Formats: sequence, C-alpha cells, structure tokens
Amino acid sequence: MNESESQRARYSRVLQRSVETRMRAIQEKLSIAFTFCSTVEIEVRHGELDRAKQLLHKLRTTVETLTVHINNPEHVTGEQAREFKKQLVQLRKKVLKLDSETEQRRF
Repeated sequence: MNESESQRARYSRVLQRSVETRMRAIQEKLSIAFTFCSTVEIEVRHGELDRAKQLLHKLRTTVETLTVHINNPEHVTGEQAREFKKQLVQLRKKVLKLDSETEQRRF
C-alpha cells in the first residue's frame, strides 16, 4: 500500500467514525426527548401546568433541531434516516398529545 492509498484509507475511517458518532448523537437526542416527554406527563399529572408548558417549549425546540439534522442529507442518509424520521413522527405525536393534555387541564 503506498502513501496515497494509506491516506485515503485513514480518511475513509475518519469519515466512517464521524458518521457513526453523528448517528449515535441523534439517536441519543431522540431517546432523551422521549424521556423528556415522560417528565412533562408527570408535571401535568401533578398539576404543574406552568412548568409543563415551559418543558414543552424546550421539547418543541429540541424536536425542531432534530428535524433539521435528520432532514439534512449530509447528516443522515438511507435506512437510518427513515428510522429516525419514524421516531420523529412518534415524538411529534407525543408532543401534540401533551400539548392537548396541558390545555385541557388548564380549563
């Protein structure tokens, strides 16, 4: 293997590690967002509606940030993008449900 091939191989490994790291980070953010939904549910259940609203605002911001990353073909592609998008749909449904529950409790 000559020096040029060696550099290409190293570059390829670095790119692969970068992709893997990005995928793990996005998956972890999705997991944290779902956990955050549980926290909002607890706040609603205990009548802490103002706190629930604050948390929902942060959650919506997280969802929007994730959406940008997941929809960016330079960040995520292929099967992983489809899986992340499915999770994002579920997360959005959960946020909408929490919004509704918070509003219903308010009145």
